[in-house]
Order: sequence, then structure tokens, then C-alpha cells
Amino acid sequence: MLSLNVLVERFCMEIGDQPSGGLMMVEARGRPLDAQLRLAWANLQVAGTHFMRAAQIKRRIAGLKIHRKNENIAGLQLADLVVSPIGRHVLGKNTRRDFEIVESKFRRYRGSYKGAGLVVLPKQ
Repeated sequence: MLSLNVLVERFCMEIGDQPSGGLMMVEARGRPLDAQLRLAWANLQVAGTHFMRAAQIKRRIAGLKIHRKNENIAGLQLADLVVSPIGRHVLGKNTRRDFEIVESKFRRYRGSYKGAGLVVLPKQ
């Protein structure tokens, strides 16, 4: 839930003013967490975020779809491949070559990806 605002803001900025907007897809986490996610999504569509107005979110994101793991959605499988090396890095575990590849793709601001392409929450 903490990262939803950041993800929505970044997605909206990346998608820009595409006529059909974009679709966010997430992996199901069980009824209680899925319900919390739907509620947080509905709140974003009403209140927006610190950096993105609700109207912008509604215009740029066509919807939020929740899929179960067993549906084998290619985009969600790709997300797993990207998230695992990032998680190891953030947790201070040994990184492998896969993190170097992912790290090279991070958005950067003034040469640094921390806070630009990699946002770790909660912020300290």
C-alpha cells in the first residue's frame, strides 16, 4: 500500500497524455489485501496523490486489474524477474548479475537512481 502512490505517480508521468491511457495490473494477495488495494485505488481516484490530481489519474490510468498467479500473465512474470534482484539489493543480500542489469535501467536524476528510479519505503 505504501508504494501505490509512488507507482501510480510514476505510471501517470510515464504514460503521459496517451489517448487510451494505461492499465495497471497487480498480482492477487488474498481477499483482505486485495480489498485494501481496491479501497486504496478508489481513494486515489477521488483524492489523488501529493503530485498527481485525481482527474489526471482517471485520465491516464484506464483501470486496475488484479490477477491470480496461476493465470500466468506475462507482464506479472516479468515484474517478478525485476523485483527479486531489487529486493535482494534493498535487503542487503548478495546481489547477482541480474541486479546489475536491472540497475542499469533505473530512471536517474542528476546521475543517481535513489529516489528517482528506486524509491524505498518507508523513507527514513
